Amino acid sequence: MTARGIERGRIVRDKVDRDRWVENLETVVKERGWRVFAFALMSNHFHVFFQTPDPNLCAGMRDLNGGYATYFNGRHGRNGHLFEGRYKAVVVEHEGHWIELSRYVHLNPVRARLVPGPEDWAWSSYSGYHRKTDRVDWVDYETLLTECGGDTKAGRRRHREYVQEGVARPPKSAFREAAFGLILGSDGFVARMANLMEGRGEAREVPQWRQLQRRVPLEAVIERTAEAFDNDRSSWAAGSRSDDIGRAVAADLACRLCHATKRQIADALGYRSQGSLHHARARVAMALESTSPRRKAARLERQLTNDY
Repeated sequence: MTARGIERGRIVRDKVDRDRWVENLETVVKERGWRVFAFALMSNHFHVFFQTPDPNLCAGMRDLNGGYATYFNGRHGRNGHLFEGRYKAVVVEHEGHWIELSRYVHLNPVRARLVPGPEDWAWSSYSGYHRKTDRVDWVDYETLLTECGGDTKAGRRRHREYVQEGVARPPKSAFREAAFGLILGSDGFVARMANLMEGRGEAREVPQWRQLQRRVPLEAVIERTAEAFDNDRSSWAAGSRSDDIGRAVAADLACRLCHATKRQIADALGYRSQGSLHHARARVAMALESTSPRRKAARLERQLTNDY
């Protein structure tokens, strides 16, 4: 789960604010019974990876963001919203994805070049994985360490090595990889969660669940993307070596907007494998640093979601 400052503005200004945000998180976690596995507070946003044994996500986030915003506005003499819209949440499959997501969260300060290593950032949960003396009683360290062999000296070392690998090779964004922008896991898990939650009242706990009501056809994504980027979609046939940015954008949009598996999307766009599809999406992240393609892709996404 993540939330950003309005217009990407700062949500903390100094150590006092940072410490207060962590205190607020601790209070909400204990009151709501959440199981926190990882968190990282940045200057203009934060990430928290946790389980909610009870359906109280909305209420807890109201306490966390609302309570902190009241404090921040009072201390700094400001008015109005502090956070940009509602929080963004992703549902994550346990098998093979929890430790990957925790690494992504813990490496946020490193990617932002605030510190050389995650153990150097005081406002995240990583130091408790790195040093047992830094642990707090409201973070569950044992669950993730189980995937590294347990909460032992060897297990903690393997966990540190795994996180360190991500410093040299930054892990992919969980939000970009998530199907529909909200489910991270295998194709089977995505299908089960989509079928389970679609149309149910519990969907209100996660703001993006309304996207499951939208079934953007895969063919519409491909056709409109080819047109928007002035590409010949016939060159996207199976076995082709097309480097069209439109093809990569279509792959990214399809993974996030369509009710289709990655295998189906890869086949429709002529990619040889799901790995090729992943590399295409990585190209999009780099290509969209340019203003013109970024605006074109954003406009196309808005049109598709509005029309369907």
